[in-house]
Amino acid sequence: MNRIIVATDYSAAGQNAMLYAAEAAAKHNIELVLFHLHNISIHALNARLSVESMDNIFQKAKDNFEDSAYALSQTFGIKVIRHFASGDIYTELSACAETWKADILVMGMSDKSLEQQLMGNTTTKVIHRLKIPVLAVPENLHYTPVNNILYACDFDKDISGEFPDKLRDFASVFGAQIEIFTVESVLKKLQTDDAVKERKLNMDNGLAGISHYYKNVLSDNVVAAIKDEIENTQADLLVMVPHKYGFWESVIHRSKTSIMASGSNIPLLSIPVDV
Repeated sequence: MNRIIVATDYSAAGQNAMLYAAEAAAKHNIELVLFHLHNISIHALNARLSVESMDNIFQKAKDNFEDSAYALSQTFGIKVIRHFASGDIYTELSACAETWKADILVMGMSDKSLEQQLMGNTTTKVIHRLKIPVLAVPENLHYTPVNNILYACDFDKDISGEFPDKLRDFASVFGAQIEIFTVESVLKKLQTDDAVKERKLNMDNGLAGISHYYKNVLSDNVVAAIKDEIENTQADLLVMVPHKYGFWESVIHRSKTSIMASGSNIPLLSIPVDV
């Protein structure tokens, strides 16, 4: 891992994610790209301000951003690349990731709320729309070394050959071990068929050189089982794969990745794959 992006909107969650990413970058000699999106507020637009006034507002925001980037660089002794943008959040984040060839995007996650549970938020939406791994950092979590990674795995779904490599690369940066955790329904126990055996073999090959092991539990509540395992193993990081659903499935199906992102007490690393 050579370069990470951290996106901040200067909210409490965004500021915390910025500090989390900066400390991780400093400890592991990683370049940091600081991303901030600034759009003129609807109130300013409704006030019909002059073009000059609009330009002044924009320039002030950019100056504040430059000050934040400089302070971050000086505080943590790291290289901070500035990326100040305006426009659509998803388009601009994708462009930032492509421009700087970043390995991962770090974003803050606000405390769980009813609105987040029902509608999600920017971070959970980014997880499902962007093709870059996203690390969601809870609002009140400070950086600690990542020693134990819990990968919540679903062997029912095929996983691209690149995923184990991406997971291995991330674990190798921190020197962490990986628990590959699966949850099987009590009513319909997963059959160990040839496809599953092949996927486990691909996983072992991809994680060569990284300490990893498998654990399986029976439960009809996947999210609760994952949360219990996080607590039981004192995991430092949760890894999940965001799977896409069709329109009708999305209406009745709440993404487990989104639920864990908005309700977890540890960082969630979402690694997208082509399935």
